[in-house]
Amino acid sequence: MPLSEVCKDVEVVQELKTQLPGSLISEGATTTSALDGLRDHQFVHFICHSTLEISKPFDAGFVLHGNERLTLLDIVRSRLPAAEFAFLSAFHTAELTDGSSADEGLHLAAAVQYCGFRSVVGTMWAVVNEDGQVVAKHFYKSMFPRREQGDPVPYYKRSAVALRDAVKKLRKKRGVTLERWVNFVHYGA
Repeated sequence: MPLSEVCKDVEVVQELKTQLPGSLISEGATTTSALDGLRDHQFVHFICHSTLEISKPFDAGFVLHGNERLTLLDIVRSRLPAAEFAFLSAFHTAELTDGSSADEGLHLAAAVQYCGFRSVVGTMWAVVNEDGQVVAKHFYKSMFPRREQGDPVPYYKRSAVALRDAVKKLRKKRGVTLERWVNFVHYGA
């Protein structure tokens, strides 16, 4: 994804900082800093490239600063006590490849869920850049509505509804085909 497009995605997430104190945005993320951040935060939103390794699924991962990689194995080995929700704005995070068996759910979105996040949004293939921004914007509007503190609905229960709401907004845009809006998937509660 071109840097200019990534910046637009980051702007959507940065708007949430007032609602989510203690949020971490790191342009220079390394494997170590990403894992440290994951341990200390309830929510994560990855905006980066990802890699698939068809014959070695545990080597699949997120491409971080300086082409450093946070692999599926790194994530699965993590202990994440605060984990609540993850939005994976990277290509192929929920893709089952030709080399995967039909009942094998081993991909980045599943790994993030297995390591403790109750809910995860991922993509099954490459995303049109503007679609990621539209979905993220409307997803977070639905996920974090401006309500009084003490809202009884836990965040992990809001995420599936928030994704549905965001995808409905994307579907209403002129020229958006089935392949574009069906790409976003939700795993978890």
